[in-house]
Parts: sequence; structure tokens; C-alpha cells
Amino acid sequence: MTRYGVCVVGIAVLAVSLSWARGASPQSTSAQTTAAQPSVSGTIVYRERMALPPDAAIEVKLQDVSGTGGTANTIAESVFATGGKQVPISFQLSYNPSDINPAHKYQVQANIRVHGKLLFTGVIPYLVITQGNPSQVALLLERAPDKPAQAAGRKLTDTNWKLVQVNGKAAVVVEGSEAHLFLEKKEMFTGSTGCNQITGSFIASEGALQFTPGGMTMKMCAQPLMEQEQALVAAIKTTTNYHIDGDALELLNGTQPLAQFAAKPKQ
Repeated sequence: MTRYGVCVVGIAVLAVSLSWARGASPQSTSAQTTAAQPSVSGTIVYRERMALPPDAAIEVKLQDVSGTGGTANTIAESVFATGGKQVPISFQLSYNPSDINPAHKYQVQANIRVHGKLLFTGVIPYLVITQGNPSQVALLLERAPDKPAQAAGRKLTDTNWKLVQVNGKAAVVVEGSEAHLFLEKKEMFTGSTGCNQITGSFIASEGALQFTPGGMTMKMCAQPLMEQEQALVAAIKTTTNYHIDGDALELLNGTQPLAQFAAKPKQ
């Protein structure tokens, strides 16, 4: 009986050894899984001698900055609570390798917000991943400028905002069409992309602004209007804050301008 037992154990050990030799070890499988999910990591700091509130939140974005006109295309994003931690705060942002073009430039952008209000933001561009740039960086943020959400002039709500430009391009008007937004006090908005009608809801507080698009008509229009529609919808979906100066409204994502509007009389 002992001989058979030894023989069975020996066969089992040999089988496991052969399995590992063929690359089927648990460690190899785990390494392959990790390799399939590359990431950018590092730390976030600022110079000011102040503690972060316990309800502070950090947003980190990986952006393709190869576009013209200073535009940035976000390909990965993460938002997490600090949980009472203070700087330096570590981060890790995973991305899909198929989204990376070796010929493009990529940067990491970080912001710290409290109840939607921008507290610290990245000003220095930190290039990563391609063209010899690292995948691990130490981000130094600066205190966001204390500018009011709106200067003397129009209010965000109950004003008909006519699109002036989006994504750095002037608004398109074809056959009398005009892109605009109208934000109601009950936190609902209506408007037009210049082609289709759009509706939804929004939340605004102390300069922070977030849209939740609802329904939209599905009419086909001339190509310039369709391109404007795509850009405007993308701007609405990624808006995090706004600024009003007189009769001008600017939608922003952190410090990045998305779209500009001008007030006109309510129809």
C-alpha cells in the first residue's frame, strides 16, 4: 500500500511540475492579466500648507494632447475620495493599450475638488507613456484661482444662451438654425445643437456644473451641423464647472475650455 501511495504522490508532483514548465503556473497567469492592463501611476502633491477636507475628491485623467488648437481628448479617467488622507496621495490609472498611438503625445491631468468646487489643479503638463516619457509621475498641483462663478451680469438660469464656439470652432448657422441652451430654475435644460433638439437635467453649485443629457431628436442635417452636434454633446457631458462674465458663459472641464455662449433675450 505504501508503494502505491508514494507512486501516486510522485505522479502528482510530476504533473504539477510539467504544468508549470508549460507556463500554466498561477503566477504566470496573474502576470499576464496584469500585463494586459497597463497603467499610469504616481503621486499628487501641492505646496500650500493646508490640510485637505475629509470630503475632498481627486480626479485623474489620461489625455491625448496631439490635437490642434490645444484640445485634449480624455481616454481614461478616475475619481476617488481621499478618505481623510493628506498629500502626497498615490494614484493609479489603468487604460486600454489599444487607445494608445505611439506617434501621439499623452499627458496626465489631476484636480482636487470639494463638493464640486475646484481647489487645486494641474498647470504643468506631465507627458507620459509614448516618445520616451515615463509611466510614473509626481504631479505638482497649484491652488485654483479664486474667481467667482459669475460676475455682474447674466444668471446661469433663465437665460437663453446662444452658442458662440465649441471645441475651439465658431458656431455653425445653416438655414436659420442656431445652437443654444436654456437652463431652468428647476434644474432642467432644453436647447438645440443647431440640428436636433436636446433636453436633460443639470446640477449647479458654487461654480460647479454637471449636465445629464436626456432625450434628443434624431434628424439628419448637413455635415458641419452634425460635427457641431457631436462636439456640443461631448462638451455638455464632460462639463464640470462654468464661468460667467457679463453676457458670456463658458463651460469648462477643470481649467480646459469646452464651449462658449452669449446671452440673448428669452424667446
